Amino acid sequence: DGELPNKLSTGATPSSSSSSPSSASSPALTVTANGTFSCAAATEALKCLDSLGGGRRRASTVSRKKRRRFGGKGGGWEQQAAIEDNANGTTATTSTASTAAVNEAMAGLDVEECLQLLGETVTSAELADASKPLRCRLIGHLGRLPMTASDAPAKLELDLGRESVYFKGKYLKFSRNMPQSPWILDGERKGDGSVEEAICVPAQRLYKASECKFHAEGREDIDVRMLGSGRTFVVEAKNPKVATVSPSELAKLINEEAKGLVEVLDIHPCSSSAMSSLQAEAEEHKKIYVAVCWSEKALKESDLEQLRSLKDLEILQKTPIRVLHRRAPAVRPRTLHWAEAKLINPHYLTVRLCTQAGMYIKEFVHGDLGRTRPSLKELLGSSGATEILQLDVEGVGSDKMAEQAGQT
Repeated sequence: DGELPNKLSTGATPSSSSSSPSSASSPALTVTANGTFSCAAATEALKCLDSLGGGRRRASTVSRKKRRRFGGKGGGWEQQAAIEDNANGTTATTSTASTAAVNEAMAGLDVEECLQLLGETVTSAELADASKPLRCRLIGHLGRLPMTASDAPAKLELDLGRESVYFKGKYLKFSRNMPQSPWILDGERKGDGSVEEAICVPAQRLYKASECKFHAEGREDIDVRMLGSGRTFVVEAKNPKVATVSPSELAKLINEEAKGLVEVLDIHPCSSSAMSSLQAEAEEHKKIYVAVCWSEKALKESDLEQLRSLKDLEILQKTPIRVLHRRAPAVRPRTLHWAEAKLINPHYLTVRLCTQAGMYIKEFVHGDLGRTRPSLKELLGSSGATEILQLDVEGVGSDKMAEQAGQT
C-alpha cells in the first residue's frame, strides 16, 4: 500500500496482498512483458508446414508481387521464384516460416508429435529413457535451425507497474474564464488554466502517477460558473507509485493550489466502473441554471406571467451556429420543466430555469436566429433583441433536487 519501488531484484515475487484483485485501497501490481524474437525457422527444416498453405514468408530480396503470385500451397512457388531470380542474375534467399505458422503447426501436439513433424524418428527406447527427456531433444533441434545474418538476439523487457486507482468527487468553478479541459486554439491557450489541470496536476504529484485522466458528468462553457452542490467527476491515476492517498489530504492540496478558482468536495475512492456510469447519469439528470438577461423591449411584471406558468414545455433546438463546426446538424427536442423570472429594471431580469440535460441555454435566451423555438425572446413577447449577460449552473441532479429548488 506504500510507495512502489522502481525495480524488483531478480527472483523477487510480489506478496500475496499485491497480487490480489484490485480495490480502491490496494491496487494490484502489474508486470508488462515486451519482447522480440527475430530468428525464423527455415522451411526446409519444417516440412510439416507444406500442407498448411500460407504462413510462410520469403526474405525481403523477393518482391511482394512474386510472393502474391506464387503464394499458393506447397513449395512449388519457391522453386519458381528461384528460377526467375536466377534468370535475372540473382540468387533467391532461403524461404522462412513465420512464428505464427510454426505455432499453428504445433498447436495441441505433444513433444513426440512435434519431433515427428520435424522429421525426427522417436524410438520406444528413447521414450522410456528418462535421463534424456524428449523436451530437451526438441529444444535442441529447434535451436539448430539456421539463422540469417540479420537476426538479432532475443530480447525481453519487463515493466513493473500498478493498476490504476480512481477517485470521485464534485467540483465547483468560480471563474468566468476557465474551460473544463485545456483549450488551445492555433497554438494559443484560452482561459486561465482548466478545471482538469486544477484537479489532475496535484493528484498526479500526490499519487506519483505516470498520468491522470479526468472524466466529468457533462461540462459548462468557459464563461459559465459551476455553483450549487457541484458537478460530479472521476479521476484515474495511472501506474501510481503511491497506492493510497488520504481523500482529505488530496482535497486540501487541490483547493489550495486552485487559489479560489476551483473547489472540490466529497473526494472518495471509487472503482473503474464509476467512469462508465457518468455519461448515463448526465443524460438522466435535470439541471438548474440562473441567467442575467437583457431585453431591448421594456418589460413589465405582466410580461413575465406566461414564463412563470410554464410546465414541461418542449423546446426544439437545431444545432447551434456556434458549435456547427464540430456537431452534426440535427433538431434536438429538450424539455423546459419550469421557469422563474424577476425584473431588475425594465430592461434587465434574472431567469431561473430547470431543464432537461443537454439543453443549450444561451440559444434558448436569444433564439439563435430562429433555430431554437420557442425562445425566451418569444415567450416575453419581444420583437427586439434579448441577450444573455451571465450564466451559472446552480444544480445538477435528480427530480427531487429539481422540485426542491423550484419551491425555494
